[in-house]
Amino acid sequence: MQIRKLAMKRIFLTAGHHNRDSGAIGNGFQENKLTIEFRNLVTARIKDLCPSIAVWNDDDNDTLAQVIAKINKVATADDYLLEIHFDSAENLTATGTTSLVATNARGKSLNFAGLIAKITSETIGIRNRGVKTEAESNRGKLGVLHTKASSVLAEVCFISNKNDIEKYHHVKHLLAEQYAFAIISTLDPSLK
Repeated sequence: MQIRKLAMKRIFLTAGHHNRDSGAIGNGFQENKLTIEFRNLVTARIKDLCPSIAVWNDDDNDTLAQVIAKINKVATADDYLLEIHFDSAENLTATGTTSLVATNARGKSLNFAGLIAKITSETIGIRNRGVKTEAESNRGKLGVLHTKASSVLAEVCFISNKNDIEKYHHVKHLLAEQYAFAIISTLDPSLK
């Protein structure tokens, strides 16, 4: 029965920017390339560790509106969504990781967001800026956080901070594994 329950849950794992949208640029890196690479690393680790978990990845040629439309066609309240981003600031010393949730986020989203922020902070060795609502973000509203799935947007670290991005690159494979463990244990708490 538990395997059946787990099989009905899925993780939507999306890269924050697509092939035609570079996102932030800093320290010789493009956000879209970082998000796509990290999404793929996390997906590979989930499939290695727990092949029964359904992982849905976005198409790197789709716009955000297309990604959201595809998710909304199949997502349920039992599913989780994690969108990966890298933060940027004019202040090149801005540092840390943040998890963003919808303004009216459910407890499942809040708990998942807190776990992702904690894991990221501890693994990279940067400040945990905590869980914030989309209203506290620069955009005010983030469409990807408004699906039926419990949704989190992870700002992994600052692409504009040389120290953050160097630390990230040093541990990105370990971080992908930690994300995979967090996703697996969130979808099936008996596997903790």
